[in-house]
Amino acid sequence: MAHSTPQSNYPSPRHDPVRDSTASDIAWVQQRHTNWLFQPDDFKHTPSSRDGVPFSNEMMMRSKGISFLALVGMHLHLPQPTLYVAATMLHRFYMRFSIKRHHYYDIGATCIFLSTKVEETNRKLKDIVIACCRVAQKNDKLVIDEQSKEYWRWRDIILFNEELLLEAICFDLAIQNPYNILIHYTRKFIKDDKDRIALTKSAWAFVNDSARTTLCLRYPPRVLAAAALYCASTICHVTVLPQEYGRMWWDEIDVKIGDIKDACNIMADLYESSPSKMGEQKYTRQH
Repeated sequence: MAHSTPQSNYPSPRHDPVRDSTASDIAWVQQRHTNWLFQPDDFKHTPSSRDGVPFSNEMMMRSKGISFLALVGMHLHLPQPTLYVAATMLHRFYMRFSIKRHHYYDIGATCIFLSTKVEETNRKLKDIVIACCRVAQKNDKLVIDEQSKEYWRWRDIILFNEELLLEAICFDLAIQNPYNILIHYTRKFIKDDKDRIALTKSAWAFVNDSARTTLCLRYPPRVLAAAALYCASTICHVTVLPQEYGRMWWDEIDVKIGDIKDACNIMADLYESSPSKMGEQKYTRQH
């Protein structure tokens, strides 16, 4: 079993965008989240690596699991925050169990099922099963019903793995995503409406794409939101934070520029390894 190590102690943000939360609630969520932060060396000793799976292969398979999640989510018309939570569950699962023994499609389907309940974007189990069948077989028009063997196979997979998934993530369902924090940052620091819309779109894509990496296991959500804002500002050529603030915007939210650039470089690594899968947005290295 891989043991998590907090990467850094980030203080509570001055204005956290999490809705309907008290300061103590926010601190509690952030403290729990540090239990799921890992150092880079920890990824060399995952259960999969001890099972003989090279790290690069494990990352490739995790990425395929995230692609599966995204396609199933499209079929179910799920909001992006729900998919991000599902992706985080998948990454956490493989810090406890080997990807060689638990196929990423099976775990991905279970993560979708659990995340829809956690995020209160409930979908019927039947609809999730049908979507998984169609995506797995790459046939959007596949006829699947409760009389199909494939239907019952996927239904059993999801229900069987739900308890295993809960065990793997230590029944920790308080998963915060970066999206609300990102919106808060863009409203705080970008005053021009046109610039804010363009930058938010680019930064949102950064967060979406980051689910293919282990960033959710390396940094807390507000660092990812800051990295998304930083990267988007370079892509959109938008200046963040007017001069009258007197200091850099990342200092204003107590995030280290080194962490921001590290997250951006991890995204650059992802883009360089599979540019054809990354859409229109290009990620470049930050020095």
